[in-house]
Amino acid sequence: MNIALKIILVDKNTGRSAMLRRALQDKGHEVICRMSDSSNLQDSNEMTHADVLIVNADIPDEQVFANLIDINKTKPKPIVMFTKESNSEMANSAIKSGVNAYIVDGLEENRVQPIIDVAIARFREFQALKDELDATRNQLSERKKVEKAKGLLMQHNKDINEGEAYQSLRKMAMNKNKRIVDVAESVINAFELLE
Repeated sequence: MNIALKIILVDKNTGRSAMLRRALQDKGHEVICRMSDSSNLQDSNEMTHADVLIVNADIPDEQVFANLIDINKTKPKPIVMFTKESNSEMANSAIKSGVNAYIVDGLEENRVQPIIDVAIARFREFQALKDELDATRNQLSERKKVEKAKGLLMQHNKDINEGEAYQSLRKMAMNKNKRIVDVAESVINAFELLE
């Protein structure tokens, strides 16, 4: 059994979007908004509530891709794009704009659900990788701050080594009930004030 999804549909062809809406409703999904073009996606209140964005564009232009990039920066969603024609430049633009399923000349009612399922799976996988990358970058940034604070402490007091500088930071963190990186930032800020 599929989970009911809230879907935004972008398609200027009313007949085609009616067929797609019917196919989605038959699978238990709800089209919460239909737009004729992607220019107002960013400002749409429905974008906050949508689970999936489906864009049906005969020949997508750079403005469509730019609008999708904006969505991915502020309100990332799984994106399915159906198009009549394609070339390598369009496919690359689709990938760069965050399209999770790019289907050329293949809008058939019975294929819509599996395509949405793939788009959601790819979106979740990408988000997990992005979250992991962000966490790694954050850890690296924190480690750099601790290293810098240790260096400043050793530079200020020539009698302590790296291990002692770290223990000093650790002791300050425990005494103030703070994370060691927060103490390291305070140490760095204090030394910058003294310069």
